[in-house]
Order: sequence, then structure tokens, then C-alpha cells
Amino acid sequence: MQQLISAFPAICYAAAVALGFLEISQPFGSKTLEPILQWMLSLGLGVPSLWAAFSHAVFSDRVAQSIGWAPSPFQKEIAGANLGIGLGAIAASLLGSEAAWAITVMAAGFLWSAAAVHVTDMVKRGNFAINNAGPIFWWDILTPLTLLIALLILHR
Repeated sequence: MQQLISAFPAICYAAAVALGFLEISQPFGSKTLEPILQWMLSLGLGVPSLWAAFSHAVFSDRVAQSIGWAPSPFQKEIAGANLGIGLGAIAASLLGSEAAWAITVMAAGFLWSAAAVHVTDMVKRGNFAINNAGPIFWWDILTPLTLLIALLILHR
């Protein structure tokens, strides 16, 4: 069960990419955004970020353990950052390309910083816990990268 929970962001990412490549528009997505951007913002970034906010806020000890870290009050800050990213990403899928650019830049700063912390922990401490080196690590890297590439190609 832990592996499925840990894979949730990657599953959302894969579903968003698939729906986008199938060119299935969201019923509520901005018509100024292509389906890949609509889905990546709401399902690929928004939903997993809200999931992370909830998890870090409500299950702090369990989440810290799954990352290979000690529980910390900073998890409440991580929860707040993820809440803002999640709500912003869903809003951007409704608002259009300017909002998409803004939340993508913000998410890239946060998620790529998180990935760098995870890499450092892997190298210095050999921490390959599932939520340090597993699907969430790749989601941290690929989600903003996919959004940036799509925005650069589709919204120059």
C-alpha cells in the first residue's frame, strides 16, 4: 500500500501526459491552453501538490519516516507551500497561459530545490527511502520540466 501511495504523484503525471497527448480537453480548462497544459497543471501538478499538502499536514510523522527523515515542524511549511502550488496550478488551468507561466516558474523553483535536497541526501547519507529517491523524486524533476517544455513550444 505504501508503494501505491508513494506512486500517486507519478500516476497523476502519467495520466495527465496521456490525456494531453490524446488531446482530450478538460471541460473546465482554459480554452487558451492546449490539453497537455490543462491536464499537466491540474492533474499533473495541482492534485499531487494538494495531496502532498494534506499528507505533510495530517500525517507528518508517517511522511517523514517514508522520506527517511525525522519529523519536523518544517513539514507544516512544506504543507503550506504545496497547498499554494496546488491551488495555483488548478487556478492556472482555468486562467490561461500567463497564469500557467507564473505557477510553472514557482513550481520549478520549489520542486527542483526539493530534488536537489533529495540528491544531496542520497549522496551524503545513502538515503534511498521510497519518498526520497522514488517516484516523488522523478515527479519533482519531470513535472516542471514538462510544463516548461510545453509552454515554450506552445506559448512562445
